[in-house]
Amino acid sequence: MKKLEINWLLWIQGLLFVAAAVLVFNAVVNINVIATAIGRFFSIISPVIMAAAIAYMLSRPCQWIERLIKRVEYPIIQKRARGLAVLTVYAVTIWIIYVMLSFLLPPLIDNLRDFLDFAPNLISTIENFVTDIEWNGLDDTFNIQAAIETFFADFNIQAIIGIITQSLDVITNIAISTAFWLFDFVLALIISVYFLLSKDSIFATVHRIMNLVMKTENMETLRYYVRQADDLFYKFIGAQFLDACIMGTGSIILLGIFNVRFAVFLGIFLGLANMIPKFGSIFASIVVIALTFITGGVNQGILIAILLTIWQQIDGNIIGPMIMGDALKINPVLVFISLLIGAQFGIIGMFLSIPVMALIKIIVMNIIEAKETMQNHSVQIASKMGQVQPKSKHKLKFKAKKPDSE
Repeated sequence: MKKLEINWLLWIQGLLFVAAAVLVFNAVVNINVIATAIGRFFSIISPVIMAAAIAYMLSRPCQWIERLIKRVEYPIIQKRARGLAVLTVYAVTIWIIYVMLSFLLPPLIDNLRDFLDFAPNLISTIENFVTDIEWNGLDDTFNIQAAIETFFADFNIQAIIGIITQSLDVITNIAISTAFWLFDFVLALIISVYFLLSKDSIFATVHRIMNLVMKTENMETLRYYVRQADDLFYKFIGAQFLDACIMGTGSIILLGIFNVRFAVFLGIFLGLANMIPKFGSIFASIVVIALTFITGGVNQGILIAILLTIWQQIDGNIIGPMIMGDALKINPVLVFISLLIGAQFGIIGMFLSIPVMALIKIIVMNIIEAKETMQNHSVQIASKMGQVQPKSKHKLKFKAKKPDSE
């Protein structure tokens, strides 16, 4: 009787496939529960994530100051260079924030109070502004006037604003959320100090773990791209922040000179929107120009539209490139695609989409160059082999003809 042979490897692979299919099916069925659990987990560790971001932004200033402190001849100061550098950076950062708030916060609060007082009349002002426009015969064809009146009759935003402003629950939730955010921010600041003080030991531990699970060649490649990403992201974030500060300050001065209503509020809005590459400043400028038309009239609106366009061109073609350099020089089509993808992840996704695309471009170009180098090397070897072969044949023919001549 023939013995029955069982392919245990095939059975194990089949069982693993069935188990993976069951896990994927359960994950798809319970996707909402899993997403809620993941969101809750990230909300719990949000202070740690915020602390890592703060430590990352302040790491290079700490390195620069630490190098300066280590040049001091006193050994007792050199041993405490890291702690003194962290203390100096945090003290300077807190002082800068305090100075900015002391200058900007009072006029910003006044602008916000003025804007909240103006908000209930905003819709009626827009309605009057739109209905007073001369449509030059288009109204007879498209019934624009009737459509506008119907829209504002159905869209009673004043009642909605009244309900929101009078709702105690909304105000309470905002206050509680703000309190929790401030608590998380203070906790993140404390944790970030420990990150900066012990970053060498953290990196050493991560390096040891990675060496256990990766080959040396892959580890070196990963370290190369991590350094590339670090330089790319740090330069981009720092340059975008500096450019946003310049854009916001210049916008506040520009709007203030021409007595635009809510100048401080709108200038800060322009600066913050400028943090989103390419399209953030355009969107913010459209909002500011539209609001200026409504609050200041047609003449002031046209003037601000011209001046903001000039200011945007100066920032985009002179100031921005001077700050950013050529680190993120990528095709506008790639910029548009990256912004569309980043928009799916919110404002942070749009903000980080450009450097991520630039990093992907670096990786792809390195792969292409490596492939081209290998191909060129193969072609050179083949050509050399092809050149050697004819020479040998030529020599053989020459040697063969020589006795005949003799």
